[in-house]
Amino acid sequence: MDLGQRVKNLRGTIRQREFARRCKVDASTINKIEKGSLIGTLDIHIKICQALGISLSTLYKGVYEEKINPFESISHPEEKPLIYNRQVIRHILAKNILFNKKMLPEILTLDPGGLVEEGLPPDSQKFIFVLEGKIAIETKKDKYTLDPDQSLYITDASVEHSLKNIGSTTAKLLTVTHPVIL
Repeated sequence: MDLGQRVKNLRGTIRQREFARRCKVDASTINKIEKGSLIGTLDIHIKICQALGISLSTLYKGVYEEKINPFESISHPEEKPLIYNRQVIRHILAKNILFNKKMLPEILTLDPGGLVEEGLPPDSQKFIFVLEGKIAIETKKDKYTLDPDQSLYITDASVEHSLKNIGSTTAKLLTVTHPVIL
């Protein structure tokens, strides 16, 4: 269901002009929202919720959900890899990562000596699982060494840290970052 249909359903038998007056919004705005030619602003959505005595989550419940597939199968990365330097390659493992995604899964490939330095925004988290090779993860205070099949969960990825391949062969890591940060 789209937002316009949801608003129309929630207003029920209240006439559109009366509903617009209660929302303190122009009647043409409500009309356009209900027709689907206008989505409206968050401020307008809040006014609609106040007039109906509901929360925003109640207003949005079921809106556009049928267009979101809860499962996404990816057989191989479709995008070309991101290459930071000759020793580090990132393969993003999700389609349309900017839409409806709350995490960013990647395969990170580091040649021997390859180094990635990160300091992500506040409230960022990162999970790292070593598929191949030997990795050192360092902050100013701590150092962790991971071998294949070992993992590390970074609960505060805003702390500056580095990932370095300290082995003599190529290292591959599965990393998952929350939220999506490119």
